[in-house]
Amino acid sequence: MAIVVKGADVAGSIKEDIRVRITELEKNGKKPKLMMISVGDDPANASYERGILKVFGELGIETEKTVLDAGISQEGFDEAFTGVNEDSSITGILVFRPLPKPLSIEFAAKTIDPRKDIDCMGYYNQAALSMGRKDCYYPCTAEAVIRFLKYEKIDLAYKNVVVIGRSIVVGRPLVSMLISENATVTCCHTKTRDISDRISNADIVVTAAGSRALLKGEMLKNASPNLFCIDVGINMREDGKGICGDIDFETVEPLCEKITTVPGGVGSVTSTLLAEHVVRGAEQM
Repeated sequence: MAIVVKGADVAGSIKEDIRVRITELEKNGKKPKLMMISVGDDPANASYERGILKVFGELGIETEKTVLDAGISQEGFDEAFTGVNEDSSITGILVFRPLPKPLSIEFAAKTIDPRKDIDCMGYYNQAALSMGRKDCYYPCTAEAVIRFLKYEKIDLAYKNVVVIGRSIVVGRPLVSMLISENATVTCCHTKTRDISDRISNADIVVTAAGSRALLKGEMLKNASPNLFCIDVGINMREDGKGICGDIDFETVEPLCEKITTVPGGVGSVTSTLLAEHVVRGAEQM
């Protein structure tokens, strides 16, 4: 039976540090504040937003949300974004993506203050990440995976890691981050043949494809018994009641050493890292 690594344990260790830093900010008359920007009120963002509000409420970090009309023009969106970006009281900006068509995120990505770009939306932080720099913001979900591995005291040097998924939000940045930690990385996606063969040499598998039950036990028949499977996927359950990940937990869990779950895994750490980034933004302002 695999060890289930819980997000609450990882998040708890991060929150302790956040509270100390908030106290120091208060001594210097500084206050962290998050601004969330949403175009329309997409239900798909509701679960993530609830997690953010819960964590930020626990930590006493101020949050605000700007909801723009679903039919807003590109000019209107860019103008609203500029107002938030230039507000000195805001130390972190989160834009819920993707924007509804035909809106483009390009203006916001070009102009966002790098100190407020807490989820690596902007081109500056994206470039810094790809260069392997440590002083930039990382996408929170991708960074959550790294924090799980560090919490488990896993030295990534010489480790073989398979990442299933190539999105610009999780898969691609995670590959860059793992390489910076000296891991050997294979990135699989919808056009990859024989994923099972690639998993056979893996020490760690991360699923980030957004496909329910993508990773099944039968795919691990030649995998190492010391395998650590980390589930980043968010999908609706087949019965429509609640969420699940990309891993078919019942068949995969008996065949690996460690595993995370959805819910209860990476998601809770993602929201906590968002809070950490907002605090970091206040420290830099």
